Amino acid sequence: MEEASRLIRRDGMADEQYYALCVEKEDGSTQIAFFELGGDALPGALGISVYTAPDGELQRRHLQDGQVVIAAKSPRDLLEAMNTGVPSSVYVDGEKIAGSVFKAKLKDALGMPLRLPRIVRPDPE
Repeated sequence: MEEASRLIRRDGMADEQYYALCVEKEDGSTQIAFFELGGDALPGALGISVYTAPDGELQRRHLQDGQVVIAAKSPRDLLEAMNTGVPSSVYVDGEKIAGSVFKAKLKDALGMPLRLPRIVRPDPE
């Protein structure tokens, strides 16, 4: 039997179940929380925090201010948020990943085709 934090794709490969740092709306639903990256990041650059387990030391630290919650989010929910907020970085269990890399991972998990780079060669002289 698979662990609770894993999902099985159509091709039999396991994918992580994700839990995201969210803000709770008045109707009780949750929305993925975006935050501004500080430090060396470009001004206005956004990030999101996701986890592979609903509880842990890192999650408890992030919940200390009481303004956010952690909620299970499907790869489709995360991809939708990625398309809306376009975060440049995603922190998975505290590890920084480029937003584009995480987006490609979500698309792969959903069976969506990935756009591969097209090699362009200069015309021979």
